[in-house]
Amino acid sequence: METAWSASQVLLSYGFTYHTLAKQTKLVRWIPPVVDFCLNVDGASKGNPGLCGGGGCIRDKHDNVLLAFSNYYGAGNSLIAEARALCVGLRLAHFVGVRLSAIYSDSSTLVQSMHQSKCPSWLIHRWWRSSRDLLDNGSSLVHVFRETNQVADWLANHAIYTMCNEVFWGFKCLPYACKGPLLIDNTGLLNIRLSYC
Repeated sequence: METAWSASQVLLSYGFTYHTLAKQTKLVRWIPPVVDFCLNVDGASKGNPGLCGGGGCIRDKHDNVLLAFSNYYGAGNSLIAEARALCVGLRLAHFVGVRLSAIYSDSSTLVQSMHQSKCPSWLIHRWWRSSRDLLDNGSSLVHVFRETNQVADWLANHAIYTMCNEVFWGFKCLPYACKGPLLIDNTGLLNIRLSYC
């Protein structure tokens, strides 16, 4: 009687060893600010380098959108898009006169560089420095998982697809694709994040 060999048995018979990486499941969700307003920002690049854009939204503790933005930046990389989106978001908050208690970005490189006061690339220096100057002492810049930053991600991608700069005042003015993630945030539903251990 013949036995069917599994792929692992064949590999072992030739002297190969293998290991699998286990995936860890985390449940994450968007957390509203306790007081004042928060800013979620994200940059996107279609190719790295490639066409890039940024987006973000300013919300209150009840998940009401004060404003959102979607900016097209042309050719660039993901770090340029992230830095420019942060800068635009902080400038808009300053222009409107809102106090941000929390700023959320899914770019760990950008967040870490702000905390260490070390610009990671000369390509982003002007936006990085402007952002650093605009960061209020009462605001905290926090790295978040991309699953909790989906509204800003959709806005950044919207900028690339439309190749336009837009500001949206309130929920009703948002692009249709951004409303779903915003409603998920508002309900407090959890997102699943899979990561390798």
